[in-house]
Amino acid sequence: MSKLSTKSNHGFLLGSFVLMIMLFLTIFIFLMWAFKAFDKQEKITEYRECYEIVLEKSTLNKPMTLFINDSLIYSGTPVATTILRINRFAEESTILAVDDESSQVSLIALPKESSQINLHRNGTEFTSGHK
Repeated sequence: MSKLSTKSNHGFLLGSFVLMIMLFLTIFIFLMWAFKAFDKQEKITEYRECYEIVLEKSTLNKPMTLFINDSLIYSGTPVATTILRINRFAEESTILAVDDESSQVSLIALPKESSQINLHRNGTEFTSGHK
């Protein structure tokens, strides 16, 4: 082989090596950028507040269903005063109390701090008292 073909092969290998390094650096930068984006999405807010929902005497022996936001927390017919302890899991929460006989829905907004909510029933409508 002549010196000219050796130099051109040497130049080709050097150029290929530089392109390979640039490709790996580009892939590395995009992967690091993607992992940082996933880290920001996985931060879940945990709340320390706890609600005590007390089903009073006016709710006894009548079928009902309770939801907080879209999560079912109680379904049935309470036969005694019942206390449900629920940890807060969203920035803003609302109780959806459903009278199973008439399918009427009552909305009760929950406070941001821990509290006891006494649930009363007036006919087919639910009301609350906060403590």
